[in-house]
Parts: sequence; structure tokens; C-alpha cells
Amino acid sequence: MIAHGAMLKLDMPGGWPDWDWDDFRVFVAVARHGSYTRAARELGWTQSAVSRRIARLEQSLSLRLFDRSFRGTQLTSEGEKLFSYANGAELMLSRGVRSVRDAAQRLDSDCNILLGDGVASYWMPMFLPAFLARNPAMALNIYTAHNAHAAGTQVFDLEIQYSHPLTDDVVALPLGTLHFMLFASQDYLMRYGVPSSLRDLRHHRLTDTAYRLSDRGSFAAWAGLDREAVVATNSSVVMGETVRAGGAIGLLATYAALVDPRLVPLLPEAHFRVPVMLCFERETAKKPAVRETIDFLKNAVFDRNAMPWFADEFQRPAKSWRKLLDEHLAKLDADSARPHLASV
Repeated sequence: MIAHGAMLKLDMPGGWPDWDWDDFRVFVAVARHGSYTRAARELGWTQSAVSRRIARLEQSLSLRLFDRSFRGTQLTSEGEKLFSYANGAELMLSRGVRSVRDAAQRLDSDCNILLGDGVASYWMPMFLPAFLARNPAMALNIYTAHNAHAAGTQVFDLEIQYSHPLTDDVVALPLGTLHFMLFASQDYLMRYGVPSSLRDLRHHRLTDTAYRLSDRGSFAAWAGLDREAVVATNSSVVMGETVRAGGAIGLLATYAALVDPRLVPLLPEAHFRVPVMLCFERETAKKPAVRETIDFLKNAVFDRNAMPWFADEFQRPAKSWRKLLDEHLAKLDADSARPHLASV
């Protein structure tokens, strides 16, 4: 018979006691159920196997942990104390496992994306609330083409480009088409008048790109104008803000009509298209965060079925566009109520 009330010693010679930690799992199951039979059913063991494990644990601890009587299996006072510690240890271990898993998921739950500063500044932010609500455990790191060098050795998981990649080892997924046309603010038109033709632009203030938009160069060259822009820049944001402020007429993506209703589209005959390509390596697309971002970009940010301004064929901005966008954003907000990445 095991001496009742014997002390458990941890400072045993030779180091840590040679316990079988699985015996403590059996002990906790019996203590919770108050029954060897129900504990055996939970563990998927036989009752005799549970009894042997408890007997071995009591012998290794020199403690009697249970009293068995007609009222069932009850913890001794020492058993109650050990159960408190064992139960706490089980909870701490469970929390530790969850913490490690969460940390591992967070390491894989980020996506680095590179895109143009216009899309990054004017279009993407409208969709970030729904994306973040949909993926609460994920970090989306957005870089623009102009600060890519500032990122140093940053490796991008995804890149939005406006041409097909030069190498075959990169996946190029078509997202849609950007259509560019001339815009001016209402204030500008009230001050300087409305141009009636491309030739009439010679009498207006222009903001133009300092890089090639097409095979024919900048817009001024593309339109055959013999004058230089008042403001030339390699930033879509600088150009957009110059137009919004009433400083000049500029070439903007047609979705600019949704960004600011005070912008007026001009001369629809002067437009051209640029493909929007999502580029990534096949191995990178295996990351859950990258897969989720690709899906969101395709079906939310550049949904061509809901957004005629990203269709292959040019469409002049229409008043109905605002309603289409509002309905699309409302649907995304409703869908974002259920987390996606957290369950991957």
C-alpha cells in the first residue's frame, strides 16, 4: 500500500524524474470524469490500461491519487492538488502550442506587393478595409514603383505591371485593362474653357508624364502636339493632384471619375489602353497569404464583371459607374464578415 500523504520530491538524484508524461494525461481524464470507464472511452483505451497507468503514476509519485468506493472514483486531497497543477499545465501547453502556431502562421501571413503609385494611392485604399477585415491575421505590405529601390533587398511576392514580363519563368495573370483619357477639374474649365479638339490643347495648360506611355512616347508626342507640358512628372499622383487642384489638364485612368466627381472627362477620342498584369513566381503563389491576395485582386480590386472601366473595350465614364462601385464595395463589406486566411 502506498503511504498516504507522502511528499513528491523534484530534486531527485540523477536529474529530472523519469516520468511518463502520458500518465498525467490519463490522470487528468480520470479526474475530470470521475470514472475509469468514461476516461477510457475518451482516450480510446481499455479500462484495464487506464487502471495500470494510474497505478504506475501513483507508484512513481509515492502518492495515492484516487479513492474508489460505491460513490465512484474520487480524488484524494493530494490528487486534488496535483489535478490543479496538471490541469494548469495542460492549459499552458495548449496556449503555448496555439502561440507557436499563430507565430508560424504570421510569418507566412504577409504579402509584399509592388504596384504603380496611382493605383496604390487612388484605387487600392478603397478595398483595404474589406481585405483586412477578411484577413485579420495577415499583413499586406504595399510598395509603389517609385519607392521600390528604397525597399533595398525587399523581395516582392506580387508585382502589378503594365506590360508582359520578359521571362517565361514568371506567371503573368491578366487583371484587366487601364484606359487613359484627358481630365480637367470643373474649376479649371470655368477659368480656361473647355477644349474642343486635340489641336485646341495648344491653348491650355497640360501636365504630362516624364516617361513613355506608349510606343509614341508621352501624351504630347502621342497627340502630335508641338508644345511641352507645364508640369512633367514621373508620378501619377503628382499628375492627378495637379489636375484635381485645377492646375492643368492631364491624362488619367478612367476610374479617376470615381475618385473625384469634380473631374470632367474630355475628348474621348483621345484615349489609349494599357494591360494590367499580375506577375509572380509559381513557388511564391503557394504561400496562403499570397494566394489570398491574388484572389482578392482578381475578384475584388479588378473585378471586370462588376467594373466596366477595367474591361478590354474602352468605355467613357458614366454616371452609373458610381452606383456599380458602391454596390461592389457593399458586397465586399458583407463578405468580409467571415475571416478567410485565419482558417487556411
